[in-house]
Amino acid sequence: MKKYIFILLALVLAVSCNDEAFLEEKTYNDDTSSFFKNQQSIEIALASAYSNIQYMVFGNQRGGSEHNWMLNGMGLDSFAPTNANSHFSNWPTLTEDSGYARHYGDYMYKLANRANTVVDMIDEHPEIEYSTATMKDELRAEAVFLRAWAYRVLAGMFGCLVYSEHMTTEARYDYEMISREEGWEKLVDDFAYAEQNLPAKPRLMGTVTKAAAAHYLSEIYLSLGKFKEAEDAASRVINGQDGDYHLMTTRFGNRKDQAVDRYGNSLAAPQGAYWDLFRSSAKTDGKFASDSNPNDPENKEAIWVAQIDYTPGVDNWPLGGSGDSWWRMHVPVLESTWAPWIPMGGKNGTRVSKEGEKFYVFTADATCFPAGVEPAGAGTPGADIPEAQGRKLAYSISTKLDSLACRAQGNGAATALGMYASEFFVRPAGSVLGSYWDDPNDFRGSEVMIQRDYYTPSGKKWSEVKANIMARAAAHPGDDAYVLTAADTVNVTPRYWKFSDDKHIIDNGNCYYDTDWYMVRIAETYLLRAEARLAQGNKSGAADDLNVIRSRAGAKPCAASDVDIDYILDERVRELFGEEQRWVTLSRLSCNPNATYVLEKYPTQNTTTSNTLYERTRKYGFGYENDNRGREEYTDELGAIRHRPNIKPHNYVLPIPVQIIQSNKDVKIPQNPGY
Repeated sequence: MKKYIFILLALVLAVSCNDEAFLEEKTYNDDTSSFFKNQQSIEIALASAYSNIQYMVFGNQRGGSEHNWMLNGMGLDSFAPTNANSHFSNWPTLTEDSGYARHYGDYMYKLANRANTVVDMIDEHPEIEYSTATMKDELRAEAVFLRAWAYRVLAGMFGCLVYSEHMTTEARYDYEMISREEGWEKLVDDFAYAEQNLPAKPRLMGTVTKAAAAHYLSEIYLSLGKFKEAEDAASRVINGQDGDYHLMTTRFGNRKDQAVDRYGNSLAAPQGAYWDLFRSSAKTDGKFASDSNPNDPENKEAIWVAQIDYTPGVDNWPLGGSGDSWWRMHVPVLESTWAPWIPMGGKNGTRVSKEGEKFYVFTADATCFPAGVEPAGAGTPGADIPEAQGRKLAYSISTKLDSLACRAQGNGAATALGMYASEFFVRPAGSVLGSYWDDPNDFRGSEVMIQRDYYTPSGKKWSEVKANIMARAAAHPGDDAYVLTAADTVNVTPRYWKFSDDKHIIDNGNCYYDTDWYMVRIAETYLLRAEARLAQGNKSGAADDLNVIRSRAGAKPCAASDVDIDYILDERVRELFGEEQRWVTLSRLSCNPNATYVLEKYPTQNTTTSNTLYERTRKYGFGYENDNRGREEYTDELGAIRHRPNIKPHNYVLPIPVQIIQSNKDVKIPQNPGY
């Protein structure tokens, strides 16, 4: 900013000495004809496209906003918004006027156009000199990849798209929508071109590579029913033809010297390597490394990572996520979107009975370390409740040491809990109510990764305290202080260590969680290949791929007879919860005549009766038990009345935003069925 101020000041001083010069009209051009003169300008334009992706990943998390979680499957079969009035919790409100649908449409077409600008400028400016003989093709392939990724998202979320290979330079009102199948055919060419021309190693941290292109090419081939091609594309990644990538099975990164987690649970490899995947830039000794573990040089699992950067004492705000809308986001609040709300100082506080007894239900100072696991410097509750005396806090507002999460991040902006995980994800293996976890030894579903319980100042866990409170309520009829309602407990959610750390950057009184975000891990490539093998009837080969992932997690191997589309979709939740672009996955498996292998489990595929996304959401989605608007009731295995999500079959795609339909006045764009 200072540079531009200096230039403006110099201009004002120059023209103020010559009134005639000041009055003379001049034209100053800064467009495609004047800007794209060298390799650096091409790289700057690509950076703008990458920032578009980073904005969609990080940029709308402030305040628990839901935009960026749409692509990851918010409201579907693995997690849902805490707001029961959201489009993705109260599905009948999702209409063509939805700002959420428009937002994704706007930004994906903007991304495609930015990428196309780079493609066109490379093609139209042969005079540009490049640093290496292959750099021109590599930069062009990056742009083609980013264009294809944008159109892939549009096809997955809207079921149709306007495809263009060139930048838009003037207003048009006659765009033609094509079906997702037609779009997928074009994306085969784009991702194949990108795979052929991209480097095996990223040009810069966060840029795309051959392996990323082959990964998405495998997914597109699956969508088109070209199953052998899908298997081959995934194999090029897994077998090392497109770069050195593999599952991490040894400890690595900033916390690799830490033998146990903060509660004393073992972090021994290979399971501890999964924990390492999600660590921030904080080291075991509390100092900070140059980057978080997704970008650690030892991490061979990360194929493509979106960047969020923060340097204490240098940056006023973390960089990488602000995109084009500075007012949307200045701080990465991924962690606090998932952090348990009541233990962080939510609704409930100290209770006082009619007899004057003081006790906790839950407050910010009601979460403590277990005896013997108390880090130096941890705070002591300033409370006159006997059970709290002498205990060490797991959350300290004053020091934020080993905090439960960075709830207040940057500029004093507090962020509320934004997402609920599906109960099927939260419940441990063996639950009579059903669970995604099929093995209690699966590290990914253990207390190390999903902290379901909390230690309270009494030394007991929340589950014990809850039982005691309910027993006391029964013993004290007529005293409301003892009554525990659903509203008291719904936000006592688990802490997901996949989106969380126990050490944070504290800078100028602000708390930061600075972990970069996986766009693609090779674990997902294995899952794509397993799906391609299932589609070809090779259940044994599919089981082999699944068991590579399950072995790292310490889970029992699956048998070929276990494998169907539901098992693969369940395994995707177990491995990729919150990371996977779930909407694309479930949408491409819905109402798609090429996805013949889903018919065994989901034989009806249409927009009015049933499809894969609809059925999985109804079975596994969040039920909002305190809000029954339009939600079908059912009785669970314990005899309780529950609700199913009120999603409809046509919701497997979003509505075409009304602005797109109305602005394309010369060619009618039909609305998606059901909207």
